[in-house]
Amino acid sequence: MLYLSIIYVFVFCIIAKVFCDEFNLSGDAGQAYALKINIGHPPQTLSVLVDTGSTTLAIASYPRKESNIYFQSGNSSSVYHKGKEVQAKYSQGTWVGQLVSDFVQFPSLSNVPEVRTDIALITKSHKFFMNGSGWQGLLGLAYLPVGAWGENVIVGSWLDSLEKYLDKPVSFELKLCGTLSQTNSTHYGVFKMLDTFPEESNIFKTPILQKRWYEVGVLSVRLLNSSENNSSDSSDINKDNCVKLNEEKSIVDSGTTNIRLPDSVFRQVVDQLRHSAQASNNLILDEFWYHGEAGCWPEPQDWSLPSLAIDLLSTEADNSYFTLEIPAQNFMRVVSAHNNSRGSGSVSEFCYKLGLEAGGKETVLGYTAMEGLQVLFNRSGGWIGWRPSDCGSKTKITGPFNISSSLSSLCQLTKPVPDVAESIKAAQWILCAISIIAVAVVIYLLAPGIKVLLIRPLPRSQQISLSQAALVQQET
Repeated sequence: MLYLSIIYVFVFCIIAKVFCDEFNLSGDAGQAYALKINIGHPPQTLSVLVDTGSTTLAIASYPRKESNIYFQSGNSSSVYHKGKEVQAKYSQGTWVGQLVSDFVQFPSLSNVPEVRTDIALITKSHKFFMNGSGWQGLLGLAYLPVGAWGENVIVGSWLDSLEKYLDKPVSFELKLCGTLSQTNSTHYGVFKMLDTFPEESNIFKTPILQKRWYEVGVLSVRLLNSSENNSSDSSDINKDNCVKLNEEKSIVDSGTTNIRLPDSVFRQVVDQLRHSAQASNNLILDEFWYHGEAGCWPEPQDWSLPSLAIDLLSTEADNSYFTLEIPAQNFMRVVSAHNNSRGSGSVSEFCYKLGLEAGGKETVLGYTAMEGLQVLFNRSGGWIGWRPSDCGSKTKITGPFNISSSLSSLCQLTKPVPDVAESIKAAQWILCAISIIAVAVVIYLLAPGIKVLLIRPLPRSQQISLSQAALVQQET
């Protein structure tokens, strides 16, 4: 028996070693995915959330009630204080801080060099750091326009600093695996930088419509019944819902937990989920479905609910789309798991929350929609690639499907733009053209007056007469 136990322990250690080498992201329930970061010289190791919904690298620089771990700038010999105050506001939480620059390196990214970059040292925050959070800051991976701001200051991003150092565009991949079992609420994943993209047939690409956030075309969010087969029938794309989903913006945001939908679409989808649960004899209170409250059971739940289908615009054509099929395991999120089956006298409890929420007018595909997938962010190429993962839930991707009309027109999608720099350059050319036209108009209007002034003979003043007399006398 002892020999068998040693073998089990040995095998467990090998498996744990493999997982620890692979996973560099982790997080508790509802707290997104965090990555280890080294800042300054000598390096101080902290944890930052990987956030595709913002741009700035922001780090706590003071002890909080929930944590005494923070970046101590006085202990870094390489920090440079820029003397500027910056701030940021998120869908939940705000902070104010001081702008500095320092060296940053990620221990788990061996192929990424250390670079100096802008850092916002948070000095005051409100509802930003969650109670018990195991992270001390945020690593923004979006484009520059959604960074922190301050008076007469532009806060650069780590990705922009890395691109400048390498002198080439960079891209990255997120593989979010979720929890490893039903009895564990901690989730794991992998973040890595990409030099090239795999040429695989199972990668589905959606265009980035605006290079601010990672804004994409979400065409439909609906329940996928087990008897339903996806087809290219355009009846799957409801014009009214499609327009609502993209009315404000539709973004892919790893820093957000839930799938956030416009209010009317949220109500429609959740009503169907609730009725499906009732038909399966799962009696769940309305507070769970509509108000974000947790539901708890003495045993882990094996949900028999339909999958959630998310239709995304494809890069293949303007009338083409593909579908992410999100299983119930993703959106019926485990938030706490206490298995007390060892006879301690306490009761086992497994608590869940709905991974959908009402978002006013915006659509956000939080990490609930990304788990079980590998998501490739090609920043310079302007597309996001989706493919099945070898870890996590059995999330599927089907398609591509075609309809007979333009999806950009049907859903009133924003047309793709190259990038911010080219937009600024275009604006400069437009202003230059307007200035030239304005000057031409002014010259045209003043031409008659200028002509009169040029033709009219100059009056003979005393000074001119004396000059002429002197000139004649000198010649004589």
